[in-house]
Amino acid sequence: MTFDSTIFLFAFLPVSIILYYVTPAKFKNLMLVLISVLFYAWGGLFHTGILLLSVVWNYMGGKLLNKNRKRKKRARNIMAVTVGADVVLLAVCRYTGQVLEMWGSNLADTRYVLAPMGVSFFMLQNIAYIIDIYREDIRPQKDIVKYAVMIVMYPKIIAGPLVSGSEFEKQIDERKLSIGKISDGLLLFLRGLSKKVILGEGMRMIFETVQALPAGRMSVLGAWLGCISFAFQIFFSFGGYCDMAAGLARMFGFELPENVNYPFLSTGIMDFWSRWMSTLWKWFCSYVYLPLCGGNPGGTMGFLSLLASWLLIGFWHGMNLTFIFWGIYFAVLLYLEGFVIGQRFLNLPKMVRWFFTMILLMVSWVFFFSESVGGAFSYLRFMLAGGGGGFAGGGAFSILIDYGVLWVLALLFSTPLAHRAYEKFVSGGKPWQTVLNSVVYGVLFILCIAGIISGAGEGSMIYF
Repeated sequence: MTFDSTIFLFAFLPVSIILYYVTPAKFKNLMLVLISVLFYAWGGLFHTGILLLSVVWNYMGGKLLNKNRKRKKRARNIMAVTVGADVVLLAVCRYTGQVLEMWGSNLADTRYVLAPMGVSFFMLQNIAYIIDIYREDIRPQKDIVKYAVMIVMYPKIIAGPLVSGSEFEKQIDERKLSIGKISDGLLLFLRGLSKKVILGEGMRMIFETVQALPAGRMSVLGAWLGCISFAFQIFFSFGGYCDMAAGLARMFGFELPENVNYPFLSTGIMDFWSRWMSTLWKWFCSYVYLPLCGGNPGGTMGFLSLLASWLLIGFWHGMNLTFIFWGIYFAVLLYLEGFVIGQRFLNLPKMVRWFFTMILLMVSWVFFFSESVGGAFSYLRFMLAGGGGGFAGGGAFSILIDYGVLWVLALLFSTPLAHRAYEKFVSGGKPWQTVLNSVVYGVLFILCIAGIISGAGEGSMIYF
């Protein structure tokens, strides 16, 4: 079940909200766990078993670790065994199917049997919990139901964001419920749904149109349009998901950290990773990079630590060599920007920094969507010199003009300007403003439903 499915929108979501709000306060955590497990079980009981096994294993590991916290060697061994088992389970679930596919096995067709939805995210959440207890940053949860809420709460289980144990634990105990939060959460959810179904899927159509062009017809403009459309697709698809997740969480009284914050406004690679999947980079920074570099981020050990971290991030995305190259690429860029060029880059005019950042990001997306490193370099060659279509031949202008409205909308909503202007326009509290706002969101919802029924969004989730 996904957030942009009719079964979720018209059945699961309203029923889960009603059940949650009519449940007495002392049982709300249990109800949230039950409806989240039901949501997850829609994808298969075997996957649900893996999820619940991970919850019980890490809950027990946390308690045992805390009991032995004064025995440093034993505590370290318990932490290593618990986290090691988590890593093995993640690797088996995430990569078994990819290994079978690489070997050409007929079993590769069943690769998703061992790949529970969201396993890449909820296992990182489990690992962080154990390490935080070992570091004595948090105390283990005494109540397994509260711990289960931290891991299985359905708004964030599919693709994050990753939330620190201390931050989420506080919200479990202190969250406030109100009609206002439901209203705000619903509007945020609808904005995210619109981004994903209307703009994300529109950009996907453009990208697939460019990808279908034979090399002999590919032009420089066409190649750039393909790359930019993919960048917009992943932004609106994943960014829309993050808005939907945050909106759903708000309906249940929780506030999730911002995970995507207009990355196309970035004026540096560091700035980009503070805006794009920021909780993922924070996780690897806290649990891999900083421990490895030992407080010396600028030296040789710092570079090797950064390289190791980004190799793992690339591997986390997939076993394909393109993701490994993608990770190395960002490790080198971050090190150059942070420790080699440094202040000289910051002294450049903001527009110059933005321009170079966007060029470097477009190169990175080529490796992200290409099936091989060789294919990525071939596509980069098309972006520089074309593949037979010259500078703007091969139907590039048709792609630009035929999808003109989508391009304009994508440009507008890739920045906060359009949304801020609209919010200011309808924020006066006058009756006509309230009616207008309701009509706008109602129309967006109808357009989304039409898109979902027509098949938009099927199989388009890039992260899982």
